[in-house]
Amino acid sequence: MHEPAALTQDPAYIRQFHSGVRNMLNEQHEAAILDFKACLQKQPKDAAVHYALFQTYLKQEQYEAAAYHTQQAAALDPNNLHYKRELAFMLQQLGKAQEAAAVFEGLLKVEPKNIDYYSGVLRCYDQLQKPAKSYGVIQKMEQQLGENPNTVLEKFRLLQQMGKAKDAVAVLEAARVKFPSEPSILANLVDHYFKMQDYSAGFGILKDLVEADPNNGVALLMYGEMLYRSGKVEEGKKYLYSGILADGASLDQKMNILIMLVNENKQTTVEPKLEPLVLYMTQAYPNEAKAHSIAGDYFYVVGQPLAAIESYQQTLRCDPNLYPVWNQVLILEFEQGRWSALQKDATACAELFPTQALPFFFKGLALNRIGSYTAALENLEAAQAVLIGDKALLAEVLAQIGVAYFGQNNHPKALAQFKEAMQLSQGSLLIELIYLHELAKYLIEANKTNERLAELVQQFPTNPRCHYEYAYSFFQLENFNSALASLLKIQDQKFINSSAHQELLGDIYFKLGREQEGIACWQNALSLGEGSNLLSKKLTKKSYVQIP
Repeated sequence: MHEPAALTQDPAYIRQFHSGVRNMLNEQHEAAILDFKACLQKQPKDAAVHYALFQTYLKQEQYEAAAYHTQQAAALDPNNLHYKRELAFMLQQLGKAQEAAAVFEGLLKVEPKNIDYYSGVLRCYDQLQKPAKSYGVIQKMEQQLGENPNTVLEKFRLLQQMGKAKDAVAVLEAARVKFPSEPSILANLVDHYFKMQDYSAGFGILKDLVEADPNNGVALLMYGEMLYRSGKVEEGKKYLYSGILADGASLDQKMNILIMLVNENKQTTVEPKLEPLVLYMTQAYPNEAKAHSIAGDYFYVVGQPLAAIESYQQTLRCDPNLYPVWNQVLILEFEQGRWSALQKDATACAELFPTQALPFFFKGLALNRIGSYTAALENLEAAQAVLIGDKALLAEVLAQIGVAYFGQNNHPKALAQFKEAMQLSQGSLLIELIYLHELAKYLIEANKTNERLAELVQQFPTNPRCHYEYAYSFFQLENFNSALASLLKIQDQKFINSSAHQELLGDIYFKLGREQEGIACWQNALSLGEGSNLLSKKLTKKSYVQIP
């Protein structure tokens, strides 16, 4: 704090003044004001007392009173630049920009190299919306302190504000020669030319920008995308990868590029360099659903479904209101035979989205697998009630209702549901295979079922599900050698490595007296998924367990 000296040398006056200063320093503002006002009654033209009052009122945030006394101090002691400086900033704070600008201009005449005064007067003219005045101040400042990138950019901004676009660009182009590696100048030129749709000029400068500022994430992404879309894919990727890892670009900008690159993998070979970028996004933005969602998309595309499920589930922890992500999780859990997880997640999804049919369908399907047929029916009927316009899904819902009725030993209703499902799906192979599985399971017209499956195997020789169901029907007929022969005809490696295939293979081996091979297959089945609700019992007892 600047402590002024009192005008008079009268001892009593000086004591009064110092008392005021002490009170001011001790935050006893009211007492200080009384002391200073007492001094003014004796010496109303004492600039030091007015300045002391200014400081006291300022501490109390009484800005009008503070401004009055700093004006008085500056007027009474016109050679005191400190008083004028405080007056200028005080006026500026009160919104009296025109008056403040005049004081700053006066100060600059005395101290033409004082950067604070330039800053102050520029803020005033900015408040007054006088770009021409501001431009003149910048020119004076450059004469005194020299041109630098900041003054160039300010002149560019002011000229644009004044409607002098050509002059503004000329200023930047001239500065580009003087400061060839200054990123801020290059970035503004790039932005200008792209806005003017002069992409040729903008692209050339953008190249200079990424060389001058290799950590500029926005520039790297822009340059990389332009190269990528112009056919220079590999070179473009190099800059895109760097841009994602660099600072500057927003989450959405990075996400848009990653989505483009991940989608590219759906059409071409997998790009292994993408995985570190995907993982970086989840680490850099751990609470952003988008980051985990793109990781899920990536792992799905590259054939890592379990990693995809985990990433999608993390997405939902960030934002549980994303139904498309729930949809993806449920489908993947179904495809991977994660039945317990499917039931749990379908339940949670159905609570959040009670008008969506799919979660009720998957919950019903999962309950059918564990034999909870009554609960399965409740959920499947709920799915049927809200389902609109999706005949394929409705057919699957009806088929699962048929499964539940079979489980309740209500064969007439089960057969009616399957009949309707088949009609609705126009003879869907999937629906028919589900139907034939249930017939084989409960030994309903077992021989006719086996014959129909033989026809389907002939009709669809490469379909692994047809061979699987054919093998299952032989197993139910206790023709274990034929069951094994049919199952071993499956060539689809993905299907062979499924829990369902390995469990049935284990059942067949066990019935053929090849117990150790059977147990090994059951262990494989458990490692690949949950299998049936009897699989764990088979492994515990080390014996085949009949369906109750």
